Amino acid sequence: MKQLFILIVLVLGITFITKAQHENSLVNDNDIIEENNQLDWDMSLTMKSQNIFRGLLPSESPAMATQVGVIYKDWVFGMYGGVGLNGVYQETDFIIAYRKPRYNIRLDYYYNFTQGITDIPDPSGIFDFNKQTTRGLLDLMVNIQLDEKGHWNLKTSTLLFGRDNELEYLQQGNETITRRGAQRYSQYLALEYNWYWGENKIKAHAGGAFSLNDPSGQHFYGKHAGFNDIGIAFTRNIKLNNEVKLPIKVATVFNPLAGRSYVNFSIDLIPLCTL
Repeated sequence: MKQLFILIVLVLGITFITKAQHENSLVNDNDIIEENNQLDWDMSLTMKSQNIFRGLLPSESPAMATQVGVIYKDWVFGMYGGVGLNGVYQETDFIIAYRKPRYNIRLDYYYNFTQGITDIPDPSGIFDFNKQTTRGLLDLMVNIQLDEKGHWNLKTSTLLFGRDNELEYLQQGNETITRRGAQRYSQYLALEYNWYWGENKIKAHAGGAFSLNDPSGQHFYGKHAGFNDIGIAFTRNIKLNNEVKLPIKVATVFNPLAGRSYVNFSIDLIPLCTL
């Protein structure tokens, strides 16, 4: 309860100070939000050379990602699905978000079916909420646009529940098993800067992580506190005709905590329109 109280104070504090996070783009601070009391919806289809999530690599092979969302006033309800073309990576996410022109608050539930990603060898089901067996992750995110032109953005993410625990290793006969202990409440913070000109965009970002339960200890993204996600991305909209634009992105990401770097290529075959 103490850690949860600290978490709520941290998130609310950031939100009020500023007048008020595989990364999916269903809710974007820079999207144009129009007054609309009618139900609306949108979707996307993206091809990626790899799937990179905050300096981690859920899918080493090329992957396909799909998104769909229903919009009503300031609320978005959506789903995200990712699958590796080699058949290893598979993920399904559920999304609820409240958005305003300068900030949004969202709650994502990630479920990764990929073999070998956790201490639990086999997925037990997307609606398994048992702390000891679930592969799910509940992520509370606050995304804030710090200036009127949308150049500076602050992103926060806190893992509230799921496979983000301290692990205890127990001997059971000739087999070593794990028991999940305290929730780590892994906290991710990232600062972004965006440049825009014509149909082009460059985004630079620096993100770091730590555990709210043990700030000097292990967290979801690494063995100790530090920067796990530093990168730069180049996006260009290729104009196919007067109505169709094809966003193409090349990004490089460096994870100092893991000592790894990636170069990623993605193309939005069906880009988000109104979200």
